[in-house]
Amino acid sequence: MDRREFLESIVGLSALLPFAATLHARAAAAADLRTLSREQDAAVRSIAEILLPQTDTVGATQVGVNRFIDLLLTESMLERERARFLEWLAAIDARSRSLCGAPVAAARRADQEALIHYLDEQLPARPRTKSEQAALDQQPVTAERGYELLKHLVVFAYFTSGPVAKDLIDAPIIPGRYDGCVSV
Repeated sequence: MDRREFLESIVGLSALLPFAATLHARAAAAADLRTLSREQDAAVRSIAEILLPQTDTVGATQVGVNRFIDLLLTESMLERERARFLEWLAAIDARSRSLCGAPVAAARRADQEALIHYLDEQLPARPRTKSEQAALDQQPVTAERGYELLKHLVVFAYFTSGPVAKDLIDAPIIPGRYDGCVSV
């Protein structure tokens, strides 16, 4: 990622922070999962905890990344996108079964980490162009593509959560005052 892409992603993320804070609150208040099954939720939690584990800072599951993703799937994705995501999640579980002998959530921690390491190595070195993305969207479901989207969602959910935004990156939820075109 070059400097321009990084700055564009930060600007885009800061514009979504107030919206994401509302989604996090709604996800935390939800009584139960609405789209993910218990098994799918366990897979999302397992992968999220490997990507962003609890250390001296909060981990992904502590900030409710899985609940946030469930809310996004339920309320923000079109039916075909939601179905495709769930197919990708099943493909990740199938890859885990073939490599580790168990679904992601039931695999040993070392096997989970090896799977995530393998999937990380398959991520593209650069962002795809729109035409490349359109061509890939026509391809069969793979664990690698599913992991790519899941990782983006986990990272987005984590860094837009209240505890992380407030305590770790110390970013104001609403930016400070802006006085544009002020004559001096």
